[in-house]
Parts: sequence; C-alpha cells; structure tokens
Amino acid sequence: MKPVALQIIRDEHLAISAVLFALRHAARAIRTQPGSADFTLLHAILDYIVAYPDRWHHPKEGQFLFAALLGRSAEADRLIATLEREHVEGYPMIAAMQRLLDAFEAGAHCEAFCDAAEEYVRFEWTHMRREEDRLLPLAEQLIPAEEWERIDAAFLENDNPLHGLRPKDEAEALYRRIIDLDPGRRRA
Repeated sequence: MKPVALQIIRDEHLAISAVLFALRHAARAIRTQPGSADFTLLHAILDYIVAYPDRWHHPKEGQFLFAALLGRSAEADRLIATLEREHVEGYPMIAAMQRLLDAFEAGAHCEAFCDAAEEYVRFEWTHMRREEDRLLPLAEQLIPAEEWERIDAAFLENDNPLHGLRPKDEAEALYRRIIDLDPGRRRA
C-alpha cells in the first residue's frame, strides 16, 4: 500500500500549483493591461502562499518526511539540504512580492511585482518537481513500512479538529476565495 503522506503531499502540491498558475496568469495579464490589476485577488493569492505552504505544508514535510529520510543515503541527505534551503529562500521572495504588490497598489509601476511573481512561480514549481520527481520516490524506497505508519499518522493528524488544528479548512477557504475572484478561472 502506498503511503498516505505521499498522496497528501501530491494533493497539496496540486492545490499550490493551481494558486501559482493564478498568480502567473494575473501577472501576465497585468503586464499587458496594468490598469486591470485585481488587487483583491492578488492579496488573496499571497495570503494563501503565506498561510498554507509556508505555515503548514513545508513544516510538515521537514518535521516528518525529511526527518525520517535523513541519514538513509547520501543522495537523500543532499536532496533534503537543497529542499530545506529552498524552503528558507522562499520566505524573502514572498515578503518581497508582498512589498512590491503594496507599492504597485499605491501607484508604482507593475513590472517589479510582475517580475517577482514570475520568478517565485518558477522557483516554487521547480521546487515541487524536485520533491515529486526525486524525493518522494527516494522516500518510498528507503523508509520502512513501520516508519510510514508514523509519518502517515502525523500527516493525517496535522488537520485534527479535536486539537483545534484546521489548516485544511483554512486553506480550502482561501483557495475557494481565489477561485471565486479569478476571472480567468471562472470562465474555464
């Protein structure tokens, strides 16, 4: 049986990718028509990026999956070091995007924000591909079944209403808000 945690990661990556697509789509539309910027949508997208991937998704990967894989092979150790570095590198990129969005909303030219958005989307998509194409197969190969039981339980526990943890509900509400606001997604 496939580990539940791996499917949870893939599902989360799919939702994150949809939000990144909306960000890229919005940035490209703004380049051609700067006056058409939907700041409510753009703020919702950045709220999602901060709220879900960086508060729930990345910490869960590091605390449970990376920790279980660390030390099992030199390749795994190098890959985890790269992924953890990328998690850290993403934070200032998001903060810069937020500042640039605020400046754009206050009247600055759109190019700096659009460039930062495109760069972040490329960065995050490359990061998720590295996890899915290299890390997850390696984890499935190297982590024993009894360890997967603990990891799966931790990933499932991460959204436990009995303990007041509801990141899936929060992420779903933010995701729905983005979908509802994005005119390109409504037409599809």
